[in-house]
Amino acid sequence: MAALRILLVDDHPIVRSGFRQLLEQEPGWQVVAEVGSARELAATLLAVECDVLVLDLNLPDGDGMVMIRQLLAQRPRLAIVVLTMHDGALYVQEALAAGAMGYVSKRAGPDELIDAIRTVQRGEQYLDRALRPPPASDAGGPQLLPELTDREAQVFLLLARGHSVARVATTIGINNKTAYAHRSSIYAKLKLASDHELRMLGKRRGLVAAS
Repeated sequence: MAALRILLVDDHPIVRSGFRQLLEQEPGWQVVAEVGSARELAATLLAVECDVLVLDLNLPDGDGMVMIRQLLAQRPRLAIVVLTMHDGALYVQEALAAGAMGYVSKRAGPDELIDAIRTVQRGEQYLDRALRPPPASDAGGPQLLPELTDREAQVFLLLARGHSVARVATTIGINNKTAYAHRSSIYAKLKLASDHELRMLGKRRGLVAAS
């Protein structure tokens, strides 16, 4: 059986080294490369083949959500596992909607990443056990922003992360006029007067990092 080829993407060398040691203990798994930036990733993918990409959302030169879409447009069969400190429900929702097969918090135990890679290797989706919604409830986005539609919740999250309206439009593939309309609707439904108030609300609801 051919080795499972894994590529690690994280901007912290010590973190990458630790994950590499963990993953290469698994029989038949090979970490073919590790990189710390979007530019390094683009160059590496021209030189090596991989089956699973373990991707941190926070890179110094790239938006992780945009990168997921770009990578899958180039390599539709690539299985992407997000490994990140962001564990808000809308981050999870957005990453999976972009095409990621797995989502694991860096706060999780090492076994979570192993389980995630095994699961996506089978062509199945994996979500960190701590991030799964309770059985009796629906998915996280509508619960945390019940006032908004799914698209408005997506726009809200991007604005709360500090994106401009123009960047929101580019990220989710809509025109600027539609993006501004969504923002106006969000303001009205949530009784907001500015993007600053929107970001503060996102922090209070735990949808974006407080720092």
